[in-house]
Amino acid sequence: MVENEGKLGEMDGDHDEETVINMCSGVALSVLVLVMTFMRRMQSRRRSIRAGPSVEKTIQYQNRKQHLDRIYNGFSDSCVNYVRMCSGAFVKLVGIMRRNDLLRDSRHVTVEEQLAMTLNILGHKTKNRSIRSHFIRSGKTVSRYFNKVLEAICLIRSRFLRQVQNEVSQGILSNPLYYPYFKDCIGMIDGTHVDAMLPANLQPQFRGRKGVTQNVLAACTPNKIFTYVLAGWEGSANDFRVHQDALSRPQPHGLKVYNGKYYLCDAGYTTMPGFISPYRGVRYHLKEQIGRTPKNRRELFNLRHSSLRSKIESTFGCLKNRFKILTAKPHYPFRAQVDIVLACAVLHNYIAMVDPDDDIFNETVEIEDDEGDVATEDENNIVDFSQPQTLREQTQSRIVWKDRRDEIAWAMWVDYCGKYKGGNTNEVGM
Repeated sequence: MVENEGKLGEMDGDHDEETVINMCSGVALSVLVLVMTFMRRMQSRRRSIRAGPSVEKTIQYQNRKQHLDRIYNGFSDSCVNYVRMCSGAFVKLVGIMRRNDLLRDSRHVTVEEQLAMTLNILGHKTKNRSIRSHFIRSGKTVSRYFNKVLEAICLIRSRFLRQVQNEVSQGILSNPLYYPYFKDCIGMIDGTHVDAMLPANLQPQFRGRKGVTQNVLAACTPNKIFTYVLAGWEGSANDFRVHQDALSRPQPHGLKVYNGKYYLCDAGYTTMPGFISPYRGVRYHLKEQIGRTPKNRRELFNLRHSSLRSKIESTFGCLKNRFKILTAKPHYPFRAQVDIVLACAVLHNYIAMVDPDDDIFNETVEIEDDEGDVATEDENNIVDFSQPQTLREQTQSRIVWKDRRDEIAWAMWVDYCGKYKGGNTNEVGM
């Protein structure tokens, strides 16, 4: 028995040693196969580098180059039609992106191509599959660079979307209908709705009388330059609620209001410190004033208030006319939908600054009216709306600003009567 057990032990030892040898041989063989595969791939890559790109890649490159050449050098309006700005503005934008290291040429995609793809999507609500065909790119590549360019444009927001300075706008200063009555007006505010795409469980929050939208608050100057944009609010939220949120945000993210200065707003807002709305119960919209002459100070004030405040409606119309993606259901995550609105506003201002003769910018477009270096600003003169007020204080401050509106209206009426009514200031319908 002892002898048999010894023999069995020797056999087990021989078996274990043979198993180890087999395992080592298998590992060595696997390593050898991996090394040979790697070497073959390296040799193949070296041959491809020496031989240059394949015929298919060369044809694709040539087609892309020809497509960009057609955008630049096709018809006189080819660039404007494709990227919604003239070639000079497009080249300057490319330079800004490169100098500030916001976009870089990748191994296969230049900054020019990245911008051209994105601007065409924004300007014509072009589908991913169409851009794939134009530039012979994969859908993944188009999507990746669209998001990169969108982020880069939002990063130059502080340069081209600055809050208005504490000064009289040239559009008011040069118009006797507005100056000196609105000499302290620094802009107009209003809201607009942009179609939104959201999951089914979130749609009820964003569904308003215009469907599923996001409510966008904006301020602009009389020369159609956006000075503030707040996007992302639910379409069911009323304009005044969005307005209050903009005022409550800490600077520099909130809407700036300077002491003694004000914005013009429609009847959806209220007359309060920094904001003057029209008289309620009095004809206001310009269509209601056609063929009529003002009978009293309130009608005259509302007429000129409407005429000046309509500039922001025209600005919204110009924005949506240039960037058609704002008039369609965007198939992007909601965060990207918010960035699209901001990016379009930044591009609108950029074009207005570098190409003031742009045809789209100078068009008189209106939408439906709903019921360089940064100059040093006096930040201490900004009204702080984050501080709570008692109801009595709020009421008193609103009375003060309503009295100021009355003073402006009376000054208008006196001058108007002196020019057209022989100085007779009698009023009808007061």
